[in-house]
Amino acid sequence: MKRTILLCLAALLMQSCMNFEEPEFVSVNSAEIKELTLSQITTAMNVTVHNPNRHSITIESADVDVIIKDSKAGKLMVGKPIQIPARADADCNFVVRISTREAIRAGIRSINDAMDKSNAVKLRGTVDGRYGMFRRKLKIDTEFKPKAKGGGTNL
Repeated sequence: MKRTILLCLAALLMQSCMNFEEPEFVSVNSAEIKELTLSQITTAMNVTVHNPNRHSITIESADVDVIIKDSKAGKLMVGKPIQIPARADADCNFVVRISTREAIRAGIRSINDAMDKSNAVKLRGTVDGRYGMFRRKLKIDTEFKPKAKGGGTNL
């Protein structure tokens, strides 16, 4: 009897892991410069993320590069854990730290262009989190064209 229960639990746990799909970054809703120093620009960014899975995902940390115009511009970071409900879109707040040197190299115009509808932002790396009751490292490798609200962003 114990063995049957354990086998059923093991099968249930394996099934919940097997059908996992990576979450998708859908769009950038807003971006606002929070701090500007000689070494870096800190930006608060609100991004819509879609979770196609039947369990919620909690993102706890991130190691994601922000790539603008084929140049690594900075890092996307998680301030506090972000919960993305099952089979739903969620607005998620991230912190983006961009190297001031890279911003100058690319030109301020390029950063503004990257937030326009005609250009793409690439995100590559991993985030650590929970999927159901399991811990996972989720791969992020996406490119999207941010949508501008009301004619632009705060960049």
